[in-house]
Amino acid sequence: MKKFLRTILLIIIFLMAAGFAVNAFFLGNVTSDLKGNLSKYGISDEAASFAKQHKIVNVAVFGVDGRDDVDGDRTDTIMVATADYEHSKVKVASLMRDTYIYIDKKYGYDKLNAAYAYGGADLALQTINQNFDTTITDYVTIDFSAMVSMVNAVGGVTIDIETAEELDWVNEYLVDVNEKVATGSPFLEETGSQIVDGSQALAYCRVRYVGDGDFDRTLRQRVVFEQVLSKALDLNLQEQYNLVMATLPYVETSLSTLEIIKYGANLALMPSKDIEQSRFPTDELISLDMLDGVSYVIPNTLVKNIEALYQFIYETTYTPSDTATDISDEIKNAVNGSSYYNDSSDENSKY
Repeated sequence: MKKFLRTILLIIIFLMAAGFAVNAFFLGNVTSDLKGNLSKYGISDEAASFAKQHKIVNVAVFGVDGRDDVDGDRTDTIMVATADYEHSKVKVASLMRDTYIYIDKKYGYDKLNAAYAYGGADLALQTINQNFDTTITDYVTIDFSAMVSMVNAVGGVTIDIETAEELDWVNEYLVDVNEKVATGSPFLEETGSQIVDGSQALAYCRVRYVGDGDFDRTLRQRVVFEQVLSKALDLNLQEQYNLVMATLPYVETSLSTLEIIKYGANLALMPSKDIEQSRFPTDELISLDMLDGVSYVIPNTLVKNIEALYQFIYETTYTPSDTATDISDEIKNAVNGSSYYNDSSDENSKY
């Protein structure tokens, strides 16, 4: 009996030690990138100091229109995907692509989605970090065709087409998707909830002329993205491998193979596969305005949206950095009639 109890005790000690080792391996360096040169990522000291206190990983997800007949890479989709190991949650935050933000001295103030077109993922990351005071050092860029493969690999997704007008637009976009991605998906024939394939899902995500335009468009994208991610977490290892292989040709990422395995393993171990969603700027902190004849989504104010974003991601309060606060003030001044901030060549700009 003593040997039996001693054996059980050794097993318990071994399992506890293994658990601590696994935790250290998987989570010990989730903020390791915040110890180097923060300026190349556009990360403030305040945000870095805050992030180091938490076991939360944020990765930027860019959906670009990489078709051969489209000039440049436009980020039709901009999201922040969060693995929250503190609260055992997965979260997805959409960033409105038309949000009026500061890019850099060369480009000044512009729409958020312009940053990727000007300088690729690196400039897009810097722009998100300095405007939303985030600490994102990694990204995943997915081109036009990837969603088709992703949705098909998980067996389709469920969408809810609410009106006949929305149905018409989905089928209108489906013609273009079938042509560009070389698929032959049939038209959807009715409104309501239904399971769709990859091409149909992509057409659904591209609709922007129904309801609240780009606001509803980001919601459609989150609905599809959430289902793909949720279903992927439920796949067995072989099916997950097939999903990765199906999408790999269409994906560019700064994540290493070890990091993907590390974060993926921890996501798979989370007790809940539910995914929380949000959008920023939020409905309560947003306005639409024309600046120099161009329509923008205006954060009202940027500081308040940063506070709301941190509440969503970290579930606690955060005081925005001086840099983010200054950008917020300049955006407010621009909307109130100042044209100074649209002149990126102004030598007096503090950025």
